Amino acid sequence: LALTLSHKGHPDIYSIDLSGEIIDRVTTHWGIDVSPTFSPDGSKIAFVSNRSGSPQIYVRDLRKGSEERLTFEGNYNTSPSWSSADRIVFSSMNNGRFDIFTIASDGRNLRRLTEQQGNNEDPCWSPDGRYIAFSSSRDGGYHVYIMNASGRNQRRITFLKGEQTSPSWSPF
Repeated sequence: LALTLSHKGHPDIYSIDLSGEIIDRVTTHWGIDVSPTFSPDGSKIAFVSNRSGSPQIYVRDLRKGSEERLTFEGNYNTSPSWSSADRIVFSSMNNGRFDIFTIASDGRNLRRLTEQQGNNEDPCWSPDGRYIAFSSSRDGGYHVYIMNASGRNQRRITFLKGEQTSPSWSPF
């Protein structure tokens, strides 16, 4: 299990066992490291860090101990979610709005999936990697939408009273 822990200064990523004992301090940087998400095979963790001056997406290879910055665009990148096809979806603020992007885990093939449609946040992959659920303010308040992994067929699926955010898929 990976989590963010503010234990020795700035928040870092730690791994813990199911009894809550710390196994390893995964990141040790002066910046704020948050929002860990494991790769499908468990060998890497994507996370958000402000070590470059603004929140960006990084990947740490747990076997090699190396870290790589994935995002260089956007002044606030957050909410990474790793797909079974080894792509990472995340929200990025550009021009004062959040939009959803995907990127390969090696930093290639950055794709913008939403644009000029309110704020689009909290993306998460379906278990089979075919769909992305996300919250959006494009129709006023926040509601949950889904789209194909390509960004096509975006449609609202919640019509409830109040704000609907932070969707999460159950296993199929």
